[in-house]
Amino acid sequence: MSSDIPTFQEFVRPVHIPDTLSDHETTPLSRLAAGDYAVLAWLDQIGDGLPADVEADLVASWDRLTLRDVYLLVHPTAEGAQA
Repeated sequence: MSSDIPTFQEFVRPVHIPDTLSDHETTPLSRLAAGDYAVLAWLDQIGDGLPADVEADLVASWDRLTLRDVYLLVHPTAEGAQA
């Protein structure tokens, strides 16, 4: 993984989340308008190079995780991750 951590909006851009999305804290990935195929393809892409335990967490609970959950799993040192 790169030492450059993208902003949350940059991170979720591939799943076409509008900038005005306000419920990313509570909407599970399985309920996003992008659809399951787009979300799973995005997860597959971001999963490359992740530690095995993080990738396993993503696979096991992708349908219950929110975009913010995924961001914090993938970038645990991101600003606000400790909040």
